[in-house]
Amino acid sequence: MDPIEMLAGAEGAAGAEQEGKSGNHKNCLNCGSELKGHYCHECGQKDLPKRQTILELLSNFVSSFSNYEGKFLLTVKYLILRPGFLAQDYNAGHRERYFHPVRMYAFISFVFFLLFFSLPEEPDTKTELTEEDRKELAADSLKSRTKLNKQMAMYGVDTTVVNFDSLALAQMPDSAKVKKKKKSGNFNLTKSDFKTIEAYDSAQLTLPEDERDGWLKRRLMLRNIELSKRYSDGKSDFQSDFLNAAKEQFPKMLFFLLPVFALLLKLLYVRHNYFYSEHLVFSIYFYNFFYFAGSLMILAGLLSYLNWLAVLIGWGTYIYLLFSMKRMYGQGWGKTVVKFFLFSFVFGFCLLFAFLINLAVILMIL
Repeated sequence: MDPIEMLAGAEGAAGAEQEGKSGNHKNCLNCGSELKGHYCHECGQKDLPKRQTILELLSNFVSSFSNYEGKFLLTVKYLILRPGFLAQDYNAGHRERYFHPVRMYAFISFVFFLLFFSLPEEPDTKTELTEEDRKELAADSLKSRTKLNKQMAMYGVDTTVVNFDSLALAQMPDSAKVKKKKKSGNFNLTKSDFKTIEAYDSAQLTLPEDERDGWLKRRLMLRNIELSKRYSDGKSDFQSDFLNAAKEQFPKMLFFLLPVFALLLKLLYVRHNYFYSEHLVFSIYFYNFFYFAGSLMILAGLLSYLNWLAVLIGWGTYIYLLFSMKRMYGQGWGKTVVKFFLFSFVFGFCLLFAFLINLAVILMIL
């Protein structure tokens, strides 16, 4: 017998061991219902002695833990090795032998996002100086030298301005390794020459009413002015703030797309006798695998020599969905492949739409 299945059966063995240590109560100590066996048919609590010795307490703890661990490992095994099997078996009524899909979703998604938000930021990389970089550095130095010469001339010091641009370019080695100067750049959500909201409003008032910006364009212009003003001083980094906000919105986007995922499957297999809830179970199990595979991808991506493995896991997750649909819905490979690509296209469009909504939300909350 498989070791994981043996572990999953530990509860039965532990339960059999406890049969002789039943509390022999007529009513459940938890809910008061009449007992008709070793377990309450109302709340599920086992009939154990009201007062337990330390050995009995430890024995019950080990029994509960082995049951939990055995279910979890068995569920993970089938989740990885048998795409679509868990959803199929769960919808067939075989539920207690596996870890509950929603509990597993909560646990695995927590691990995934813990790793996702714990990713170290990329350090400033050193790069080869390009010709443009060298000219820019030389020009900056020339400006500083010119300013210094002017100040020296004010005090009567006779000096000349050295052609530092040519000198710097000549002396600077091509193989120099330096950190590129970080350019904050000007933020532009839309093309605008207005620096303040007052200037924009004044310009709008000079136009006929039918030529003024509509509600959406006005909102974009006002937000553009606000963000441009905030990030123009170089003290704040728009790219960093935007990426942090996008990270925070990412879990919400995936969560709200879960019922959409199930709805698309319901529409694709509308002729099959499946409830929407059964498609939802399938979707949750796929999400569980997605988070599990995603966690492995993050860990593999931390090591440069394992980048190929991260890419392989990513493509494997996509193909996993195809095999899951084949097992769950039992159609031939031809129909399954067609529906798989159709589903991928439509859900990809939903992802894009959700991304645009999140982009608007991020720009509003920055």
